[in-house]
Amino acid sequence: MRAIGGLVTLLLVLGSATVGRAEDGRDRDPWERFNRAMFSVNDTLDRWVLEPVAKGYDKVMPDPLEECVGNFFHNLRVPINGVNDLLQGKPVDSVSDVGRFAVNTTIGLAGFLDPATYFGLVRHDEDFGQTLGVWGLGTGPYLVIPLFGASTVRDAGGLAVDAALTPTWYFIDAVYTVGARAVETVNTRARYLEDVKRAREASFDFYSFVRNAYLQRREAMVRDTAEPRESDDSIYYPEEPAPAR
Repeated sequence: MRAIGGLVTLLLVLGSATVGRAEDGRDRDPWERFNRAMFSVNDTLDRWVLEPVAKGYDKVMPDPLEECVGNFFHNLRVPINGVNDLLQGKPVDSVSDVGRFAVNTTIGLAGFLDPATYFGLVRHDEDFGQTLGVWGLGTGPYLVIPLFGASTVRDAGGLAVDAALTPTWYFIDAVYTVGARAVETVNTRARYLEDVKRAREASFDFYSFVRNAYLQRREAMVRDTAEPRESDDSIYYPEEPAPAR
């Protein structure tokens, strides 16, 4: 907990120091040269490793089963969602997420099914990066993290706090948790095969498209105007934010 507290303090300092230019629209990507290099590495790995694996996975896994796998992994995020709901001053949402976990873990067969949605328990996707945004901390510069993908100074720091809130790391051997994460990544990539293909083909500069889509969506998520989707962890599933309601 002391380490997390120190990390939050560091984020506040970094955010205050960097947000001036990064948030005013003139220079949200001051590290573009580094980011493009990392994006190229990630994109190459995706084209030659992740995408072929995802295509093979998609051929043997029916779409309903892919959805069930996605439900299962989303159900494991309930501690992260619930704690960040509370930190953002949303106790009702936190109770809803706990209720979703109880219903989906039992009636939903360990989370593979999603009966909670039919019971009116709305799904929320919250993380500590969003929490810092709600607290007023700016994004800081855009940042592409090797393997992880699109992020910002604020969101990158939030990943460490969310990792500490993930219960599986404390009860399951790391070999299995890493393996499960790999399955989750392949499953998510398989569900977005056509979306990524269309985005690549339609984009004059795929790097800029992903960057802009990521920044817009994260802003919408902080303001609670973004529609939920399968995953927000990868640079390869950009999506424009929903209009404000």
